[in-house]
Amino acid sequence: MNRNYILGLVIGLIFIALFSWFLCQADKNQEQKANSMIPNIGQKLWTYNMNEHTWKSYTESDSDTSKQIIILQVQEPENNGGYTSYHLITGNAQVPKEDVWIGEGSEEFLSGKKLFSYYPKTFEFYEVVFNGVQFVPRKLSIEELRTLFKDYQIIRVSQLKKGEVKLKFSKRYNKYLIYNDSDSDFYKYYIVPNNSKKLEIGKFSNQFDVNGSVEIKIQRLEGCSKAYPCYSINIV
Repeated sequence: MNRNYILGLVIGLIFIALFSWFLCQADKNQEQKANSMIPNIGQKLWTYNMNEHTWKSYTESDSDTSKQIIILQVQEPENNGGYTSYHLITGNAQVPKEDVWIGEGSEEFLSGKKLFSYYPKTFEFYEVVFNGVQFVPRKLSIEELRTLFKDYQIIRVSQLKKGEVKLKFSKRYNKYLIYNDSDSDFYKYYIVPNNSKKLEIGKFSNQFDVNGSVEIKIQRLEGCSKAYPCYSINIV
């Protein structure tokens, strides 16, 4: 067998091995990053001050027996239909120590002294409000979203249902957010291409940034159907 052929084959195999290692390492790093963002069961996350009506991230100095504050601790999701739930820790006997259910697969985050929640299944945002006895989610209006996400242009689902949405690319205004003003469900929906250099998914699954002209689909992995239609956005 030709020595040059054997040498080329060895180099090719080494290249394939290195490339495979690089892909595995990249997937591992991405998985570790995603897992690091998921709260651990039993982790205390949020503290609510009942006198000041304010939220903050939990710190070790927050007392579990205080009559002025309520602490939300991550609850193991057993038989709750996939809802994000917290164990309520408080020293106030007037507030029942019941589990706090937020939303299906919800993602909570602080903005100022308020606690908000994103529902990926419905592309909706809520404020977590304490009504004096328990915590209830209040859906945010489009006006409130514009205040909360000032750098984002908002695209309504009702616009997407009418057909392809065409938008002009701008380097200055290149962040978008899908606002669900309908009863549509987006369970297992994705924004694609989600690995393109021209498009990057934001912190939440209904947000994306663009770096140039790109054709975008909002769809399930199995594609378009009558039951699960696709939606198109064309940035030109």
